[in-house]
Amino acid sequence: MYSSKIVKGMWLGALAGATLFAGLMSGAALAEEAERMAQVKERIEGLFPGTPADKINPSPVEGIFEVMIGPKVVYVSGDGRFLLRGDIIDLETQKNLTEPRQNEAQAAAVAAVGEDNMIIFGDKGAKHEITVFTDIDCGYCRKLHDEMEAYNEEGIRVRYLFFPRAGINSDSYNKAVSVWCADDRNKAMTMAKSGQEVESKRCENPVQEHMALGQVLSVRGTPALVLEDGRMLPGYVPAKRLVNYLEDNSADK
Repeated sequence: MYSSKIVKGMWLGALAGATLFAGLMSGAALAEEAERMAQVKERIEGLFPGTPADKINPSPVEGIFEVMIGPKVVYVSGDGRFLLRGDIIDLETQKNLTEPRQNEAQAAAVAAVGEDNMIIFGDKGAKHEITVFTDIDCGYCRKLHDEMEAYNEEGIRVRYLFFPRAGINSDSYNKAVSVWCADDRNKAMTMAKSGQEVESKRCENPVQEHMALGQVLSVRGTPALVLEDGRMLPGYVPAKRLVNYLEDNSADK
């Protein structure tokens, strides 16, 4: 018979050994997982040239990886064979797990345009900020612009990107270019939105880049509003209703 002290010592020794073994196994598993992740990233980067490794991460589904390609989120199987497009829904919580990541990608894509390539109305320190894809000849775009003072008074800063729906070299496109090339872009924008003629000008401009981004973001009509967190709201929203929406959603966060 072993004494209680010996039994206790044997038990403690076994526990320590098991803990050490588990730690070693955990370390080995982590190393293996890191190596597998590196291999997957290398494989996926080969499939999507120019996509940095930090845009490739494990998804909520085991064996499936999330890849951010510009403003789009897709999923790729661990062997790099299958690409999946669509949302991942957690059926237990009924939450869309893709949507916040998609919004994050959209916000980053809009930020990458840079404010030097936007026409902006409102103070830098405004409480809220929206980015609007606009068409100078769109009726609801003009209605939105008519309320610019109200938006600004409600603490909403408005950043414009051009999205002439009639396409390149249309009248709307040419007006957008002329507004951009004007000496006072804000004044020219307001004139054009009110139906006044703006002096026709040509210069280096970002209008086509704005249009390309809008297409990637699936803009179908104007105005299209992109919120600070990357969510998109289609159509005109009155200033008061918009600020209430922004405040409510800020509170939800």
